[in-house]
Amino acid sequence: MAGFGAVASRVYGFFTRNSRTTRSVVDHAGLEAGDRVLDVGCGAGSGVAYAAERTRVSSVAAVDPSPTFVAMVRRRVPEADVRVAGAEELPFDDGSFTVIWSVASMHHWDDRDRGLADLVRTLAPGGRLLIAEKALKRPGHGITEQQARAVTALLKRLGQVEVRTVGKRIGALRLTIIESTRPGDAGDGAEAAAPDGPAAD
Repeated sequence: MAGFGAVASRVYGFFTRNSRTTRSVVDHAGLEAGDRVLDVGCGAGSGVAYAAERTRVSSVAAVDPSPTFVAMVRRRVPEADVRVAGAEELPFDDGSFTVIWSVASMHHWDDRDRGLADLVRTLAPGGRLLIAEKALKRPGHGITEQQARAVTALLKRLGQVEVRTVGKRIGALRLTIIESTRPGDAGDGAEAAAPDGPAAD
């Protein structure tokens, strides 16, 4: 995914620099001391900065396909590990993170199923994944109930456990958060597998 252009990134970043929605998702994640966190599609870095306030800065990482956003976030949180990348090809080792979130990013991914599979790959045993999107009644910049069901089904096929969908209201915004957990060891839950094709929207 190419990401936003430089001008669009700066404009978007101005309006989302301190995103109330992203901060709400980070709060919902319930970060603990020692968590290693990854923000996928970090935009202007609201989640990265907020997470850095709540855990060791050296344990915060982020990716975004926009080089402009990545430069913004590197200046904003210099100690964080911020890289240019999309969800489908995360430049991190298997099991690198205990908490991963994506806020209003998944609907931009080129390949949703491949992206989710790579997020699961980089989760540590017992790690938590949160996918947050604007709740919609029809397809668009967010997620519908039908799309949310397809995502939860895929996460289960990928071996995630404790998969559930949570509705959250932030002002006038209705947010859908899909939560799941990586099994604690090979004996917990199903074996992770690559998706066998795109899930139906």
